[in-house]
Amino acid sequence: MDIGRLFELVGTTGSVIMCASSVPQLIKTYRTKCIKGLSGTYLAILMIGMSFILSYALYVKNIVFIFGNSLSLTLTGLLVVLWFRYRNEKNIKGGDYAKN
Repeated sequence: MDIGRLFELVGTTGSVIMCASSVPQLIKTYRTKCIKGLSGTYLAILMIGMSFILSYALYVKNIVFIFGNSLSLTLTGLLVVLWFRYRNEKNIKGGDYAKN
């Protein structure tokens, strides 16, 4: 295996891990319908950063980064949708409002 293929494999693995990292938060937010502790500002900044990286990946035509950032952007977008959906609902466990 040449060094280029090795780094392509490392990049692909990193992209998959990065994408998978948001899945537990998505599941927790969906199940509890609670966004307490989830920062809307963080999500906004993350989406902007991912969009810039995706733009660059499209420009250089790097399929690993295009795939990884597209999937991460989609998953983070789903989390943003849940954040907006549940931001005014009561916290299931504590009964207080889960505004952030």
